[in-house]
Amino acid sequence: MSPAQQSARERMLESLRRRSPDMIATMARRNRLVIVSKTLLPVLAVGILIALVMAPSLHEGAADRIAYRVPSNAPVAASTMQGAQYRGVDDHGQPFTLTANTANERGADDIALQQPQGDITLTSGAWIMLKSDTGLFDQKSQVLGLNGNVTLYRNDGTMMTGPDAKIDLKQGSATSTSPVQAEGPFGTLNATGGYTISNRGEDVVFNGPATLVLSQAPAPGAQ
Repeated sequence: MSPAQQSARERMLESLRRRSPDMIATMARRNRLVIVSKTLLPVLAVGILIALVMAPSLHEGAADRIAYRVPSNAPVAASTMQGAQYRGVDDHGQPFTLTANTANERGADDIALQQPQGDITLTSGAWIMLKSDTGLFDQKSQVLGLNGNVTLYRNDGTMMTGPDAKIDLKQGSATSTSPVQAEGPFGTLNATGGYTISNRGEDVVFNGPATLVLSQAPAPGAQ
């Protein structure tokens, strides 16, 4: 600063002192506050960060403490799938398909199904279709338990209905001990003891007591 500038600055300060001593004091206090703030703010910021880091380790009785712990034995949230589809092959290489409106995991291997439907195509070209209200599918054993309005249909026109069934997709077999009704080209059959299907649907054994009403064969030449 040049002597002329220094002299001008001193004259301005002297003028301000004469005109408003209170203003000079206020400005001085403001300058000191700015200096103190510049020093303290970084210290406060560091203190807040340290407090945030140390907060989880505060003693149990501390006020305003929010703690969240996940117990080691807490169950894992089950996953749900819409429009689920499972494809596989049985022991004879015959493909089968299993679908459901929804599928929910129940443990490591079990899957609960809503409105399951399945079909298997045989090497002979025939196929079998099944459906029910609900089901439980064991992925490991490929055994499907069906409940509610269980329907099994074979493409020769045979249809069986009952309240439940157990389907072994790998072995191509099915069993039920509940009453069942079967309808087909042969007529109508009701069996109170259920049924056993084996040999990929080729053989069906009904467990009695059972009643059978045969369809009347059309007369030769009848239209």
